[in-house]
Amino acid sequence: MNKIAIVTDSTADIPNHLVQDLNIKVIPLTVHYGGKSYLDRVDISNEDFYRYIATAKTLPTTSQPSPAQYVDVYRACKAEGATKILSIHISSEMSGTSQGAKMAADLVKDEIDVEVIDSRTVTMGLGLQVVTIAQYIRQNPEVEWEALLARIETIKKNTRILFLLDTLDNLQKGGRIGKASYLVGSVLNIKPILIVEDGVIAPYEKVRGRKFEKTVNHLVDTICGVIDPEKPLYCDLGFNNAEYLEIFKNKLLPALDSKRKAPTTNVGDFQIGSVVTTHIGLGAFGIAYYQL
Repeated sequence: MNKIAIVTDSTADIPNHLVQDLNIKVIPLTVHYGGKSYLDRVDISNEDFYRYIATAKTLPTTSQPSPAQYVDVYRACKAEGATKILSIHISSEMSGTSQGAKMAADLVKDEIDVEVIDSRTVTMGLGLQVVTIAQYIRQNPEVEWEALLARIETIKKNTRILFLLDTLDNLQKGGRIGKASYLVGSVLNIKPILIVEDGVIAPYEKVRGRKFEKTVNHLVDTICGVIDPEKPLYCDLGFNNAEYLEIFKNKLLPALDSKRKAPTTNVGDFQIGSVVTTHIGLGAFGIAYYQL
């Protein structure tokens, strides 16, 4: 029987208690500012980074792990008894992280079998995939390898993030704005609902007006409209503003409960770390979900 290890990167923004409980190996990316470099979620807390970026005049930069970092983790997994490794990472459209993982997997191919998965998503979408796959393996320890890979591909194809940002400035400056680029410089009283789908950020819908309560209500209505109430729902919430999260959560969860007939598995609230916050700015919140 295979013993499968799960590896991801820090842009998954998985809460520490889930990382520890599910024995997920997390390889940190790096954020650079003020003449120093910090490992995401290791050398700097999310709160400390939020305080910095709230007043920063220069946008921090980020960098992906080196292949050597992956090699060290893959070998550690083998030393702990793993026979196969699933290494699931941020969309290749947003970062070269999965490419680095593939290089490392090739370096250890004679030592252990590593399957590198491009999640086609990021932050709580990536975290949702990693956590639910880890939970599935725990619940089904004798799952066949090919069946597990097929399940991951199905989850990938169905994973979506719907979210709101205070501003598109960081996305534009960092070059991660994807298909939403045409919204930059548009009418000031339009606030777009954004989607991460098939690896990139794209506009989903425009909300006229910028009043917070109106935009939150519209996001909640949009989410309830696209989720099939008859199918099981796997989801999590992501945020880098705790106040916004609570308002959103208090509106969304009762709305979902009132409309759904099938079970909902909410794996938790994922606080967005320094690397992703660098590229989207503060004031972000939304939902990642998939249905099978």
